[in-house]
Amino acid sequence: MASFSLTSMGEYLGTARGQVHWKDYGGEGRLIVLVHGLGGSVANWDLVGPRLVDGGRVVALDLPGFGLSPPGPDWSLETLSAAVTEFIAHFGDSAVLFGNSLGALLSEMVASSHPRVVDALVLISPATPPRLPDPHIHWPTARHLIISALPGVGPAYTRRTVRKLTSQELIDQTLQRITDRPEQIPPELVDTFVSVVETRRRLPWSADAVPMTGKSIRRLFLRPSRLVSMIREIRAPTLVVQGAGDQIVSPNSVSWLCSLRPDWRLVHMEDTGHTPQIDAPERLVEIVRPWLDEVLGRSTPDRDAARTAQW
Repeated sequence: MASFSLTSMGEYLGTARGQVHWKDYGGEGRLIVLVHGLGGSVANWDLVGPRLVDGGRVVALDLPGFGLSPPGPDWSLETLSAAVTEFIAHFGDSAVLFGNSLGALLSEMVASSHPRVVDALVLISPATPPRLPDPHIHWPTARHLIISALPGVGPAYTRRTVRKLTSQELIDQTLQRITDRPEQIPPELVDTFVSVVETRRRLPWSADAVPMTGKSIRRLFLRPSRLVSMIREIRAPTLVVQGAGDQIVSPNSVSWLCSLRPDWRLVHMEDTGHTPQIDAPERLVEIVRPWLDEVLGRSTPDRDAARTAQW
């Protein structure tokens, strides 16, 4: 097993699910928690986190097994969502949850099971089951994700891919999938992504993270009634932002998701892919900030009263 020192990598927070690596972007007031997607890390928020600090205390976490966080006791969505809930509890009673892709799905789970913990939801390209037939599905990317999540096949496929590509090539390939214009991403952010991959190559669990979590996502998606019930139980005001050029989650799937909740607000962002927070951070914040002011106000001394008034 490769050696790895947690204390040498950054700030860590102990939870019942193990050590969680996290990043503090600063700010004061309302807690804003940022949750990355499948295969991501806190670095996915580096362009947005600093732009949100005028609206509250902004923090991001590496989910168990991702980024620089060691895995929890298993790779289930329940374990990952519990880690998010415990992370929030370390800083306060409740938070505005920003989630991208898998992070959005986990944020939905937290809001459904612990409604008082979530003040508002911002779901960015939320992981949602495909609605077939769908002409918008990007099949090369879909095939890659399906193979990665196959039992017994996914980890071997991931290890083979990692072995044959350099860290820079892995990031270039990933950015082609998740962003609309990868050539416009700041070079310093790309360097950060490459650095995270270099570190994860030495971690014994890294090849299991995407395929094992993908398998857990697939299990949920095969039970649509459970997913629908979860979505309908959410009480927090919710904004959904979808990249018009998303190759991973089809806009048709997200439109179906929002059809379950006509009270949710859906915004399609042009010239963005699966990660609008990387493609167009300024535009994303311009969408989110006035919405948060509208649904929560600048000051919310009685969160439950404010929520009742909103609904």
